[in-house]
Amino acid sequence: MNFTIYVFLLPILVVLIISVLLVNRLIKTDLSEIRYPEIDGLRGYLAFFVFLHHSYIWQVFLKTKNWEDPASNLFNQFGETTVVFFFIITAFLFTTKLFNNKTGVIDWSDYLKSRFFRLFPMYFFSVIIIFFLVAYLTQFTIRVPFIENLKSTLSWLFFNVSKNSNLNGLEDTFILNSGITWTLPYEWTFYFLLPLIALWFKIKVNLKAVLAFTAAAAVIMIINKSSLRHFMPFVGGIIVAILLNTKKFEGILKQKKYTLLAILLLSISVYFFNGGRKPIQIVISSVVFLIIASGNNFFGILSSAFSRKFGQITYSLYLLHGILLFIIFYFIIGLERAKTLTNTEFWLVITASVFPLILICQLTFKYIELPLMSISKRNKTKKT
Repeated sequence: MNFTIYVFLLPILVVLIISVLLVNRLIKTDLSEIRYPEIDGLRGYLAFFVFLHHSYIWQVFLKTKNWEDPASNLFNQFGETTVVFFFIITAFLFTTKLFNNKTGVIDWSDYLKSRFFRLFPMYFFSVIIIFFLVAYLTQFTIRVPFIENLKSTLSWLFFNVSKNSNLNGLEDTFILNSGITWTLPYEWTFYFLLPLIALWFKIKVNLKAVLAFTAAAAVIMIINKSSLRHFMPFVGGIIVAILLNTKKFEGILKQKKYTLLAILLLSISVYFFNGGRKPIQIVISSVVFLIIASGNNFFGILSSAFSRKFGQITYSLYLLHGILLFIIFYFIIGLERAKTLTNTEFWLVITASVFPLILICQLTFKYIELPLMSISKRNKTKKT
């Protein structure tokens, strides 16, 4: 199986490129001017790596009924290291916004609204699909007490999804979206900790905002039973923001030799480690991200219009790929037939699923994400 999946990486990449180009012709969206185009370009690839990570897990799951991390170093890091990068990116961007705040005044209610409009609508859409799938799979009958259903429903609606958050008694409900939502409470915790971080950097913050936001972060951590080790990448992102704020790296890390250094560091990480969450790997990921955030575009790839267009659908791709995988193997192929797929047949299915995945995500980005983000921006403009 290991050899087959590596052979299919090239055709999957080719189909991805064709799909992104074709979909962007069919469903056009504009690129906006942003400060870090390389980061925008990076995100799409990260989300796609998570799709490959869960594809591997699905192949093993179909054969063994065990949902477990990939044995392949590369495919496991497609999941774990990618999440580390997402956390680093979040911490870097929002800490940088604190440093770049010229007025010294931050409207924390606006900040929360913008986060809500950015994250909740698309998430809510994905959860509605899951609710419908659960209703169908449980024959539209109530299987557990009302209170239990209410608790699990609220858990899903408010991002607090774990392997025990089964809806209507459906065992392992998390498989319907590959369990990807576990990262979102950590993102929200960081958002609520931002006033405290601002205070740490001696940025003027309303004390009531600090107390209220920190309390909310604590509640999320307690309810979610958060592991402190998952906050290490956020620290990495903050450190990168501090380093770049000194302006000492301007222009230096854009050189091609640092692109090669980044590739070498990632190769060492993949070769020697199965996961991406150990401290040394988080340091490696932070150094690689420092190079990218400094304006290194990896030979023009990350800042290209192609990569940035691809990067626009990151959130939809992250939320929907697991649902698509479930629908393919449960409804289209059927679990019994899917169990018998050869390695080649399985990865042909994954390759064929790339185009519909990109198409669906482009549609949801344009007609769900983009309009709601625009509402948030309009409200902010009216206030200013």
